[in-house]
Amino acid sequence: MGIWTKTRNTLERCPAPRWLERAKIQWSRHAITASRRTSHAHGSRRLFIDISVIAKNDAGTGIQRVVRGIALREEQLRHAGWDVWFVCATRKRPYHRINWPHSDNIDLTPIQGQIGDVFLGLDYALDTVRFQERQLRHLAQKGVLQWYLVHDLLPLQRPDWFPPSASLRFHKWLRVLASVSDGYFCNSNQTESDLKHSLSELFGVKDGYVSHVLPMGTDIKNSLHTTGLPDGFESWLERLDGPMVLTVGTLEPRKGHNELLDAFAEIWSRNGSTKLVLVGREGWSVEGLMARIRSHPELGHRLFYFDKASDEALMRLYEACDGVIIPSLAEGYGLPLIEALGYGKPVLARDIEVFRVHENAGVRYFPAYSSPQTFADRILSWMDEAAVGTADVTGVQPITWEDSVTTLLEVLKSHGFEAKPLRGK
Repeated sequence: MGIWTKTRNTLERCPAPRWLERAKIQWSRHAITASRRTSHAHGSRRLFIDISVIAKNDAGTGIQRVVRGIALREEQLRHAGWDVWFVCATRKRPYHRINWPHSDNIDLTPIQGQIGDVFLGLDYALDTVRFQERQLRHLAQKGVLQWYLVHDLLPLQRPDWFPPSASLRFHKWLRVLASVSDGYFCNSNQTESDLKHSLSELFGVKDGYVSHVLPMGTDIKNSLHTTGLPDGFESWLERLDGPMVLTVGTLEPRKGHNELLDAFAEIWSRNGSTKLVLVGREGWSVEGLMARIRSHPELGHRLFYFDKASDEALMRLYEACDGVIIPSLAEGYGLPLIEALGYGKPVLARDIEVFRVHENAGVRYFPAYSSPQTFADRILSWMDEAAVGTADVTGVQPITWEDSVTTLLEVLKSHGFEAKPLRGK
């Protein structure tokens, strides 16, 4: 291994000194501002939508349901006047157009932008934007306005909850965004506040961009990762007797699954008949949790786990369950909570700030830090409320992905990025 390779690998693992990062960001933003012309293009504009991750591997996670929910509204975007291009990139291949949701490439030629075009960083492409930072800066200098969707800042705030490389990758991703972005769409007020704080504290970027909260859709059927129902799923669902509660989310340290299992062990020790259904892919640092689930004496009886549930299966579980428990220790948004409200299901959530905004919708809470006995007591009292209808959600107007895109278009329009309708539309 040569000296350069060793140096490059070291740089891959370590962030640059803060003063150097800030200097590079300042230089990049100055270069972009100096290169842009003030005139605006007329007629149809291109909307480059980055789907680099989901185009390669659609794992069916909550973030990817968001990506699909917005990207699949292509016709709505076109009717608003945008010439929609789905684009992706890799470490060695710059952003180019692809024929998504099909897999065949249209053109491997790197995209070229102009005044009036918009690049929407829709996918959670931590590495891709860093690999293609030069291309993104070049597009920005040509006048392509860049907006990115931000889900949370947790890898920076709680690196202990993530794989060792996650915090560094996230830091570098956000540093690139700070260098080229004109605006950010955030999934909640908390994420927006955290983003502004991080941009200022880490990178010295306090202005020169705008941010808006983008409502997230709850209609899973309009963001389907279609694989159908597993064999025998409907008959299994029909055979279940007694109450059933559902928890949805990738199994990872911050999701609170161990505490939930502790609470249900207490409930079952009291001869409780409630079924607990866990839906979520295996994440990181959960070897002990996975071993616990797979060897659990109640697995297949009062405990059920679906690690690769299709969206169709998830929809049926939301419809069939008696309530949804959200035990996460932290979230930028909490899509399963919103989906549960969209299905009109009673919700019991951990008492953290990001979930408190839904209190008026009828969401109930358990203390952020509880013993198994206290948590079990709260679950049972909540289920009693649900059984008599006093824990029902109230006044919830389901949000569709069309609503999300309508807000996105309104935000672009409010900042002067409106496209003119295509001929014949």
